[in-house]
Amino acid sequence: MKLLLLVSFLSLWRRSDGTGAALINMVVKEGDDAILPCSISSRNIRQDLFDWKKDKKDKKDKDQEVFMYDKGKVYDEGDYRQDEQFRGRVFHFPEHLEVGNASIVIRATKLTDSGNYTCDFPRLLPKRRSNIELVVDPILKDRSDENISGAAPKPVVSRHLGKQERSSAAV
Repeated sequence: MKLLLLVSFLSLWRRSDGTGAALINMVVKEGDDAILPCSISSRNIRQDLFDWKKDKKDKKDKDQEVFMYDKGKVYDEGDYRQDEQFRGRVFHFPEHLEVGNASIVIRATKLTDSGNYTCDFPRLLPKRRSNIELVVDPILKDRSDENISGAAPKPVVSRHLGKQERSSAAV
């Protein structure tokens, strides 16, 4: 599994040139880990700030805060700034900061993790940004205990009486 994640990471590792990096499309199975790539150069970014956000679903909402690194500091457990959806599931690669790697991993992906993500270096000039579209491919399972917006209620199976059965039932 770790080898697969490493191969996936290396094949998707991209560098942003500050001119609006191309959108990287990723698909993972629900429940798998997703590595979202972000790299600006081979320079050490330990003393930099990088901020991962997930685009808002509705224009009136704020972008979701996924992960922030600022000169060695990351979200502590329960930090109110990080969106609740991501608490305890998002990690970075501190051993790779020296080579400019700001990638993150989202553990145990959920359907609600699908969306557009940005990795932003707001203090660098020119600004650097990476864009990733993550699609979490659902697995077949009972979701009756999940509150999924727009989902149909539990299906009901009923028997349809044919014409002959209806006439027999009327007697």
